[in-house]
Amino acid sequence: MKLNPTDLSSFLAKDNRFKRAEALLTDQWESLLLSEPWGMTMMTRSDIVYAKALVASDAMTPTVDLTTFKGVQQFIQRNAVRLSPDVVTMLKEPFL
Repeated sequence: MKLNPTDLSSFLAKDNRFKRAEALLTDQWESLLLSEPWGMTMMTRSDIVYAKALVASDAMTPTVDLTTFKGVQQFIQRNAVRLSPDVVTMLKEPFL
């Protein structure tokens, strides 16, 4: 799968959107929050969607597994305070 132009631009620029997705995929969210004044501390649906697009396009190799039920459950448990109920539902959707 290829990245769409917006996603590719974000990946090449290594902008804040990319940094959020990268932190999510490498289980470094807390480090991201400590190193930058981000303002938004919750993981959003768009963070998850973009992170999954990066993995699907082989642009990044994640350390978290968002493709298996077990991996998603572990991710949710580790990041429960950073995930809204709608994001948790979105993560679990493929397994329902």
